[in-house]
Parts: sequence; C-alpha cells; structure tokens
Amino acid sequence: MQKVIVLIFTHKAEPSADELRSLRQCCIVLGKHPMRLVCPRGMDLAAYRAVHPGIVADFIDPKWFKSVGDYNLLKALPWLYRRYAGYEFMLTYELDAWVFRDELLHWCEQGWDYIGAPWFERHGACSEEAKPIRGGNSGFSLRRTLACLAALRALLCRRVLALPKTWFRLIRGGGSVSLPASAAELFRPFAGMIPAEDFFWCYTVPKVYPFFRIAPYEQCRKFAFETNARRLYEESGQLLPFGCHKWSADRAFWKRFICTPS
Repeated sequence: MQKVIVLIFTHKAEPSADELRSLRQCCIVLGKHPMRLVCPRGMDLAAYRAVHPGIVADFIDPKWFKSVGDYNLLKALPWLYRRYAGYEFMLTYELDAWVFRDELLHWCEQGWDYIGAPWFERHGACSEEAKPIRGGNSGFSLRRTLACLAALRALLCRRVLALPKTWFRLIRGGGSVSLPASAAELFRPFAGMIPAEDFFWCYTVPKVYPFFRIAPYEQCRKFAFETNARRLYEESGQLLPFGCHKWSADRAFWKRFICTPS
C-alpha cells in the first residue's frame, strides 16, 4: 500500500485565475506525491494541462458534480474510498485551497483519521471570539482511507439492519416493498442528516463508529486555516499552517503570504 494520494476535485473546464494559481501551487509544493484531478467524464482538461502538462485525470460520472448535494454524497460513499484503497491516506484539495509547504507525510504520521481547518461556533458567520467546535473543513483535508471505509461499513450495517423493520411495517399496512436501488440510496439518509459531508464525517460518523479519530482544535489549526485566519495566525505564534482553505474570503490578510493580485 502506498502512503498518500492528493485528490484535486474540480468540475469546471474553465477554472478562474485564482483556481489556476491554486492548482499551480499544489503541483509545485506537492508534486512529488501521487496526484489525480478528479473531474467529470468528458471534461476538457486544456486549462489544467496548460498549468501542469503531466497531470493525470480520474474521470468519474458527471452526476456527482450536478449539485452541491450530489458532490457531498460522493464524498460520503464507500465507492470513492474503495477507488483509492491502495493508498493509506487521501488529501482532498479543492481549488479554493492553498498549500504552503510539503508537510504531507508528517501529517500522515500523526494518527488522525480525519483532519481539516478548524471550525468555530456559527462557522462562516463566526466572530473572532467564537468558541472552537469539533471537526474541520473538508476543502483541504486529510483522511485515512481504510478508517473511512470501516466507518462507512458500520453505517451501512446500521442502515441495512433497520430495513426489515420498515419492510414489516409496510407489509402489515398493506404497502408495497422496494429495496434501495444502490449503495448511494442506502447512504443518502446519512449524508442528508447534515448538508455538508465534512459535518457527516465529524458528527454523524462518530455516533456510529466511535473508533474514528478526528483531530482536535490544537492540531487542526496547525494543519490549516479557513475562518478566523487572523486569530489562528496569532494563536499559532505567527506561523503558517500546512495549508488553508477559502483564502480569497480574506485577501487583505492572505496577500502577505499568497502571491496573487488583491
């Protein structure tokens, strides 16, 4: 088994200038690691290959990019994790992220099954004094592949075990019985509990699979910043993390560290 793969998720044949800068930075800093562009089948890659001619695309069914809900469900399905089961870890990198230096193997050795930029109460609307809460954003996140699969198996077992009760009530009431058409349908109720897949991993999964190790706030802030970047920077002794997410939301802060037009 190989250690880690970088998965760059995108659905746009014409990425923005910021997204192309993010891609270039990822390829420069993390280029020694296996890397894939995960995108809809049939998408034109010309803009991406102009930045990195050798980038390898993993084409998947376009249905997973039709809506935010479909994309979130994709990242909560066993199918995705089985696809990369030859790697111990997956770094999920969306093109509103930025990586500052190559600490990827270091973070693989820290023992977490999931780590992302820290969250605060009220999330994107949080104040600078907001209390940190459990979990982390998934736009720039590291996941242990087999731990994710084990957690999803536990969720699937719970869902399947609940089905006979449903069948019994339907039959007793004279209703028709139909099985879910696919694993996606079995998992859709779990993914739908909370709109975003990072909430799914940080809140739904531990309720069913308590062995799933989510990094605490003190580790998350060393891994990445998203909301409250200024506060996190001061708390970290004015040290930058491994990476960040949604940096363009606070260009005034990030322009010191990210070379891009303001």
